[in-house]
Amino acid sequence: MMRSLRFTKAGLALLLVASTLTFSTHPVSAQQAPPKTVQPGGISIGNETSMPPDPALVEKEAQLRSSLLQNPQSADTLYELALVLRQQNKARESLETYTHAAQLQKPTAEQLRSVALDYVLLNDDDDALRWLRVAVGMEPNNKDVLYSLGRCLYTKNLFPEAEKVYLRLLALDPANLKAEENLGLTYDAQNDPQKAEKALRTAAQWAKERGLQDPWPYLDLGIVLLEEARPTDAQPFLEKAVEFDLKSAWAHEKLGMAMVANGDSAHGVRELEIAVGLAPDDPKTHFELGRAYRAAGQQDKARTQFELSKSLYGEHNQN
Repeated sequence: MMRSLRFTKAGLALLLVASTLTFSTHPVSAQQAPPKTVQPGGISIGNETSMPPDPALVEKEAQLRSSLLQNPQSADTLYELALVLRQQNKARESLETYTHAAQLQKPTAEQLRSVALDYVLLNDDDDALRWLRVAVGMEPNNKDVLYSLGRCLYTKNLFPEAEKVYLRLLALDPANLKAEENLGLTYDAQNDPQKAEKALRTAAQWAKERGLQDPWPYLDLGIVLLEEARPTDAQPFLEKAVEFDLKSAWAHEKLGMAMVANGDSAHGVRELEIAVGLAPDDPKTHFELGRAYRAAGQQDKARTQFELSKSLYGEHNQN
């Protein structure tokens, strides 16, 4: 069911929609490589938005609701409650609360950004993008809004526009590591490997200099180098990504692929077995493990993995 909600004072409308996530993938044969996918650019914007459980937020919500019993027309309290609800991944309740607050007081750009992130949680990137555009129109130099807008544009495959947003953000904040990293990914998505490598090397160097144990700058650079058929260059960065996130199936998979390409099938198989253990439902990971087994001369194991990959792609296609 769809309900129309309005920001009366802002002259805007919020659409609260019930969204479902669907997958559209193509099955592959045992010897056909899966299609290239756009890199996630660090954790997805949806996962960036999603928060782990926090008992303090439950207590904060109770306090705010108690305060609203005393003063139900407090716009500031409603906006604060809406944010707390989003931080608990209660996107629908959060949107309803934002709408109520907006009827009392015009939202700020940051509050509209939070509205957009609610829509991200609901897998509604169109409305998320819509409100981020409004927010950046209100505050063109708001760095948080610009970052979220760039991530949303990238998710929507609007790469040239995402590039412009990250360049603007870097003009405002020249040392913004995430902006530099995501700029590199927009170049990669636009098939400009030289610019992509330069930006991603800069991001990885900044991460190293700042002592950040963030796997993504290294992983993103490693993937770009791997896809440029430079596994020797890619491997050290992929090893660093695994070091910083031992539970990342993506990092183990890419490191295993680099090792196999570098002639180290035994260690490549080990990394890909770890990746399959971490992501048993990912057909791409099974496919790459099959290739690694084949390179190691383990044909029976390779056939088993190719068949698993094919079966999982079929299941995803049905879903």
